[in-house]
This record gives sequence, structure tokens and C-alpha cells, in this order.
Amino acid sequence: MSVVDTGTFSAAALALGYTQSAVSQQVASLERAVGAPLFERRGGPRRVRLTTVGQALVVHARAVVSRLNAAQADIAAIRAGERGSLRVGTMQSVGTKVLPRLLRRFRAEWPDIELVPMETQDHADLARAVESGLFDLSFAPLPVPDGPFAVRRVLDDPFVLLAPADAPEAGNQSVSLRHVARLPLIGFSDPDIDTELLNHLRRTGTEPGFVFRSNDNPTIQGFVAAGLGYALMPRLTVDEDDPEVAVIPVVSGLPARHLAVIWHVDRQLPPTVRRFVGLAVEVCDELSSDWSRQ
Repeated sequence: MSVVDTGTFSAAALALGYTQSAVSQQVASLERAVGAPLFERRGGPRRVRLTTVGQALVVHARAVVSRLNAAQADIAAIRAGERGSLRVGTMQSVGTKVLPRLLRRFRAEWPDIELVPMETQDHADLARAVESGLFDLSFAPLPVPDGPFAVRRVLDDPFVLLAPADAPEAGNQSVSLRHVARLPLIGFSDPDIDTELLNHLRRTGTEPGFVFRSNDNPTIQGFVAAGLGYALMPRLTVDEDDPEVAVIPVVSGLPARHLAVIWHVDRQLPPTVRRFVGLAVEVCDELSSDWSRQ
């Protein structure tokens, strides 16, 4: 696997702490066991390429490594019992409004468990980390990629329109998606959420115009506050106490995004994980109730 990931035998040897000849011998032994070459060896420092057989084998090899990592995480959790750590994958928005409440309640019940929140740059990495055993469980937007995941939906997070405080829309309780599509917009650079919003906006018959894109929620809100445009944002990401912006809570025609907690379906979960999921549902239900009363 290291040869595939690094691209050369010498780089793999360096990463593993072996000699290059030792790596070559291990690959040769595997090729004898398989009965076919796994790499196209072009000589020199150029990157090696997998043969067709090698491409097929590496898919199975990655799955085996992921299952081994998950098994190691299982054993560590069982041995830890009511002590140890719980590694939780999270997202920027969840870390603002959901996770702080959740962590306080969890620590009150399980003071000897170290909660380790872990963020990734890409939402797809959250699911991959759960599958490999890097995370014990994770928050993730739905739908999750295909894989060995148990899924508990915890929150429907509605999109709101963020407007400058002195905008004509300020004070409105609702706005149509058709109206939003004609506004100068500040969007997300994340391809998943950007594509989702673009598809909905284009269904109005108007091609939306974007003046800026970012993946940083406070940056987007700051640009709106400065009067540079409007933004469609999941409500979970918005600082609703900011006096320089107006929050229009209902955008007709735009469905909410759905958030879940996911974990590896084949893992024997300790009580701490089950309780964490229960508390996540509890906190998210309270947040939804708060929104409905406003």
C-alpha cells in the first residue's frame, strides 16, 4: 500500500523505515503469491503504476486495512471500559452550537472519558475516518457515502437568508427562492453545498450571481454585514446575535439540510458511544424547538 500511496519504491521504503531492497522483496513475494505482476516498473525515479491486477488487489487491500483499524479501535474501546477516549468527528457548524452543549452534558455523566473532537477539511473525510477506525463516530451531512455505516438522523438544519441589517428584506419572516436568485450572493466554496444551492436556485429560471465564495462561516457573515451581498446559510452556521445582519428564517422552496451521527455498523460500541448519540439527539431536539419558537 505504501508503494501505491507514495508512488515509488524508494519513497515507500523511506516512509516505512525499510531499505528499498526489503520493500522490493516484499512486493516480489506478493506478486509470486498472486501469480501476476502488480506494478509496471519503468526504471529510474519515475512513479510506478499499478497493473490491472494491481488495481483490483489494492481495492481489497484498502478494505482489509480499514477493517483491521476498526478492529483495533474496537479492542481499545473494550479494554478502556469506562475510561479512555472517544474520538468524535465534527463539522465547523456543529462545533459552534451543538458540540459545546453536548460536551458539557457528556462530561458530567462520563468524567473519566476524554472527548476528542476532530475536524476534517472535507465532509467525505468524516465518513472515511469512521470506516477506517480513526473516529469512533462522527457528525455528517446526509446522505452519507456508501459504506458500513449506522446512521442516526439528529437535526434538520434549515437554510436562512442572511442580509445586511439595512437591506429592504430586513424584518421579513420569509422570502422566496425566486427573489433570492436575483440578489448578489456570497456562497460556499465547498463543492457539495455549492452544487446543492446552485441546483435549487437555477430551478427558479434565474442564473444566480456570486460576488464571493468561502468555506469560513464567519467570513461569509462578515461580508454580508459589510453590505457586499446576501448569503443562503444553514441556520446552524449563523451568529443570530450579530446586529449588523438580518436573518430571514424562512426561504420558501429551499429544503433543509439533514445532519446525522454515524458510526461503523460492525463495531461493538461501548455504552459511551450509545450515550453520546442519545445526548446528540437530545441537544438537537432542543435546538429545533428553540428555532420553532422564534
